Amino acid sequence: MKHFIPITDLEDLFTYRSGETRLGEVISLMPGRETRYEIFGIPESVGVRANYGIGGTETAWKSFLQVFLNLQSNRFLNGRNIFISGYFHFPDLSQAPVEELRKQVEEIDQEVSQKVHEIVSAGRIPIVIGGGHNNAYGNLKGTSQALGKPVSAINFDAHADFRHLEGRHSGNGFSYAMGQGYLGQYSVFGLQKSYAPEFMLADLTARSNVQLHYLDHLHFTSVGEFREAIQAALHHTSSQPLGIEIDLDAIENVLSSASSPVAFSVAQALQFVREVKTAPHLAYLHLCEGANRLQDERSYPLLGKLLAELVAEFVRQ
Repeated sequence: MKHFIPITDLEDLFTYRSGETRLGEVISLMPGRETRYEIFGIPESVGVRANYGIGGTETAWKSFLQVFLNLQSNRFLNGRNIFISGYFHFPDLSQAPVEELRKQVEEIDQEVSQKVHEIVSAGRIPIVIGGGHNNAYGNLKGTSQALGKPVSAINFDAHADFRHLEGRHSGNGFSYAMGQGYLGQYSVFGLQKSYAPEFMLADLTARSNVQLHYLDHLHFTSVGEFREAIQAALHHTSSQPLGIEIDLDAIENVLSSASSPVAFSVAQALQFVREVKTAPHLAYLHLCEGANRLQDERSYPLLGKLLAELVAEFVRQ
């Protein structure tokens, strides 16, 4: 059963104002010859809950759209090379046991990988919004199968998400992808030492195709040193098409299942995007784990603005 819902109308999501042009007025709902980017959403928190986390990542997609479509279309960003195709809608299994959630993650993997395969095969760059970091697996699999080769990834994240192959969830998308040959070179950018299990550190540091950049080495660096670290990650992953994964819990005080006051600043996240988007074989961008509202009722009304700014920076020429 397919769960992808195409978007056929954007008018209810942005506001007209005389003398101004909003992105929602110019973004396409059908791909054309000049379309470079295709945006779609995965509003789910199944993978997060399957990893014993707090649900709420399904709220990111709508909050992103409501802000992004109301950004100004101007000389810096006109939106004419962007196509918004739609979003996935999966059944709510919030009360299901972990074993059942992990089975549903496998179903989500299959549909996400097929969607990404379709986009990459058409020569476009997917921009994937929302959901847990379990969806990194579908992004990598779909891209790798479309291109017929492994894909590199830079993961801007406090966690490596390289847990055991114990059934799919948000904490093992990269270990599954590497184990199945979809992920080649891997760079973790911002790993927090306090949340990295020793078994994972031993595994990752023993692999020549893995590079670790620890948060405490990057957090208080100068702008120049921070840029040098990004360039090192780009160099490590330069031999293959590159997927960019950004976990919103790597940005300080952003609401997620693993929010942290000790993380990168928004300015550093924007600098990261500004640098990595210049990679010559850019394959996709994935923004995940952020929540407008969590199931424990915590809320973060600025999430839509943050996601919109990150995507705008990515597509801006």
